[in-house]
Amino acid sequence: MAYFSSKAVFFHLLMLLSVPAFAQDFFDDFNGKTLDEKKWEKADSKWGTTARGNNGGVVPQNAFVKNGNLVIRAHGNLYNGPVKGHDQNTKVGGAVFTKTKFGSGSYEIRAKICPQLGALTAFWTYYYENDSCNHEIDFEFPGRNQKPNKPENSDLTWGLLTNWQGVNDSMHRNVDMYFGNQTDGQYHLYRFDWYSGSNGETARVEWYYDGKLLHTAYEMVPFKPAKMWLGVWFPTWIGQADFDTDYMYVDWIKIKAFKESNESAGTK
Repeated sequence: MAYFSSKAVFFHLLMLLSVPAFAQDFFDDFNGKTLDEKKWEKADSKWGTTARGNNGGVVPQNAFVKNGNLVIRAHGNLYNGPVKGHDQNTKVGGAVFTKTKFGSGSYEIRAKICPQLGALTAFWTYYYENDSCNHEIDFEFPGRNQKPNKPENSDLTWGLLTNWQGVNDSMHRNVDMYFGNQTDGQYHLYRFDWYSGSNGETARVEWYYDGKLLHTAYEMVPFKPAKMWLGVWFPTWIGQADFDTDYMYVDWIKIKAFKESNESAGTK
């Protein structure tokens, strides 16, 4: 047995205790037969209903593993199958989220987005306490549907990049960015590097597509560790969901933790 002095053991334990429980690396290539329930939970919920329209939420049946991919199934307005949604059976998507919260780090997903203008593909971190404490970082597709654009202007060659500290307009920042052809049948790399603002780093979020830096945000940068979500749903601000069934495919996701010292651990 190797010998360790009591002082060495003390400092080793101190180092372990000094690393927040949420600061860790993560990887999943979805090569099992089913979704890894130690890492993920399937969402069964509904949000985003407004006076402008309704949706059927996300259901567990529309998230599954097949052929080395996480598959998220989306049912549009023309769907007439057996899967039931929330309050309605059309415009029903699927989503999964990590059981563990993650803080600052490099988040990268290799995926094919759902190639329908009326279905929102999203990769996002999510921590919510109330409308004044809502910390998120989002990739969303299609883009070009925020004011002054309209839902019918939605375009899958564009995406919406958003970072939040709260729900109201003054507490989040978003930008439409041109991505090019994302529905070419090929996998693409979606990555954001999140620096919460310590260890000598300026607080910022950098968004990358296929290794190219597209945008950097310096305002309203989250500092609350959050769960990571992957999903497709049907908000009112995008195009019409005039299709039956389509899919998003995720080949793998990896998170490399930065372990920045000023992160505030979430309570929910």
